[in-house]
Amino acid sequence: MNKFIIVSMIAFHLFAAGRIEMAPNTKKEVVKVLELNETLHASFFEYDGAKVEEAAKKLSTAIDKISDEKIKKLLTFSKTKLSEIQASKTTAENNQSYHLVSMALIHIINTYDVGEKYNAYSCPMVKKKWVQNSSKQDKVHNPYASNMPHCGQKDTKF
Repeated sequence: MNKFIIVSMIAFHLFAAGRIEMAPNTKKEVVKVLELNETLHASFFEYDGAKVEEAAKKLSTAIDKISDEKIKKLLTFSKTKLSEIQASKTTAENNQSYHLVSMALIHIINTYDVGEKYNAYSCPMVKKKWVQNSSKQDKVHNPYASNMPHCGQKDTKF
């Protein structure tokens, strides 16, 4: 119960305070990361390990190009998890790594103003989250459960 109260207070504070503006160049770099995340997100639907790995590598490279050191530091762990997404790994292993990458990206979109296109989504059945471009796909597109691709909910509305 205490955890719920603390998390609720933090969430209220974050949403009440608004998101932090970024320098235009930094925003462009972060949006590029989110665009490449769209490719990785999509690659989980017609699962091909090689394509998933390739998309993860491109996303990692885009993170390297972020010039704002504070934002880049927030995504350091994500780079480690992206390097673990490999064609030789099972779908479940790659899903878990992608979920952890998604958690960091969700923190970024909740904290920084990256525009209105990207929102956080979650699925209570698989207990995982992801970022999705709501302007392209407002309907839930769950990358973790091929047997229930529309299971989940939109958690933010920017």
